[in-house]
Amino acid sequence: MPGNGGIPPSEPIAAGVVAVAVFLLGRLVIKRVADAERDPWLTKALTVCLLLHLASAPAQIWVVDHIYHGVADYTGYVHRADLLTPGFRHLDFSLAPGHLPKIVANGSVSIVAAVVFALIGANELGGFFVFSFLAFLGIVFFYRAFVLTFGGAGKRRYAYLLFYLPNLVFWTSDVSKEAIMTFLLGVIAFGCARVLTYRKGGYPLIIVASVGSIFIRPNELVLALGGFVIAMFIRPVRPGSTFEGPRRTFALIVLGAMFAVAAVVSVKLLTGHGSLSLTTIAHNNSAGTGSGYNSSLQGYSASPLAYPKDVYWVLFDPLPFNAHSTSQLLAATENTVILGVVISSWRRLRILPRAMLGRPYVALCAAYSVGFLYFFAALANLGLITRERTVMMPFLLVVLALPRGPKDKPPRYEWELRRRQRLAWRRMVAERRGARAGPGRPQPVGSGAR
Repeated sequence: MPGNGGIPPSEPIAAGVVAVAVFLLGRLVIKRVADAERDPWLTKALTVCLLLHLASAPAQIWVVDHIYHGVADYTGYVHRADLLTPGFRHLDFSLAPGHLPKIVANGSVSIVAAVVFALIGANELGGFFVFSFLAFLGIVFFYRAFVLTFGGAGKRRYAYLLFYLPNLVFWTSDVSKEAIMTFLLGVIAFGCARVLTYRKGGYPLIIVASVGSIFIRPNELVLALGGFVIAMFIRPVRPGSTFEGPRRTFALIVLGAMFAVAAVVSVKLLTGHGSLSLTTIAHNNSAGTGSGYNSSLQGYSASPLAYPKDVYWVLFDPLPFNAHSTSQLLAATENTVILGVVISSWRRLRILPRAMLGRPYVALCAAYSVGFLYFFAALANLGLITRERTVMMPFLLVVLALPRGPKDKPPRYEWELRRRQRLAWRRMVAERRGARAGPGRPQPVGSGAR
C-alpha cells in the first residue's frame, strides 16, 4: 500500500487515464513538429514511436517481475518517492521521510518521481507512463537537432534508428535516470544545434537542461559540454557578423565554467567508489550483486590500447554466439542490428572528419560517443552497460546517419566536394589519355573513368 514502505500499486483505471492524457499531449507535440516540417510521414512515424514508449512501460514491469525477479533500480526510486509524496502534496518539500542517501543521482530521480506522484497520484504504472513520455520528448529534441544541422537531409535514416531502436524505447520507459537524461540531453543537443547553426534561443535551453543534468548524471553532462566546447572551436565564423571573436570567447568561458562544475560534481560521485581509478570502478561493479551482475565483464583495462575492446563491450557484447540467457539473446539480437548498421555505414565513417568540419554538431556527437565508449566501459557489467548506453545512442546514430548525395549527381554537401573533385580530375585525365591514343589505338590500362 502507498506510504507503508511498499511500492504504490499500478491501479489500472488511474494508470489508463494517465496514459490517455500523455498520449493526447504527445499528439499535440507531434502535430507541431510535423507541421513545421510539412511532412505527413513524420506524423505517422512519431505516433508509432510514442505508442511504443507507452507500451514499453507495462512491458518493463512484467519483464522485471518475471525475468529479474523484481530486482530493478526503479523499485527503490518508486518506494522513496511514495514516502515523499504526502508531504509534496501539502507543499512540504522536506526530504527526511524519503531517507535519501544523497541528492545527486538516485535521490534526484526519487524527487522527480515524487513530484509526478503528487500530480497524478501514487501509481507505479502511471509514473512509468509519465517518464516514458519525457523520454519521448527527448527523442523528439534529438531528431530536431539533426534536422536543424542538416536542413532535413538524411532525416529518415536517422529517424528510423532513433525512433525504433529497442534499447532506446524499452530502457527509457520507467522511473529511471535513463528516461530523465534522455529528455535533458535531448534538450541540450537541440540547444547546441541551434547555437552551432547560428540560431537564437540555444543557450537558455543548454543552461536549464544542464542544471537538471548535474543532479542526475553529471558525468554524462561533462561529455556533452566537452563535445560542445570542441564544436565551438570548430564552428566557422559567420560571414558579416560583428563582434564574433568576443562573443565566442565569452561563450567558451561560460561553457568552461559549466564544464568545470559538472566535472567537480562527477569527481565527488566517483569518490564514492573509494578511488577515481577506472579499474577500481570496474572491479566494484563486477563484484556487485543483483540483476545483471552475473554477466559482468572481466579483465577491464583503462589503457587507451584497450579501446577497441571497450567499443566491443559497450556496443556489441553480447552477440548471439555468446549469449547465455533469454534476456542476453534479446540484447544480442539488437547488438547484431547495431553491428550491421555500423558495417553498412563505413562510407559515412570515411567522411566523418570532413563532416565534423562542415557541421560542428557532428563533432559534438562524435566526441560524446568516443568519450562514452571509453569511460563507461569501466562499468564492466553487461546489465549496467545495456541500460546506460541508451543516452549515447542518439549521438552515435548521428555519425551513422550522415547524409550522402548520389554518386552520379553534383555534391550536396561540402564534405563530399573534395571526393567529387578528385573523381572529376581522374575522369578528365582518362579522357585526355583516350584522346591522345586516337581511334583504333589501344588505350592505356586503367584509363577508364572511375
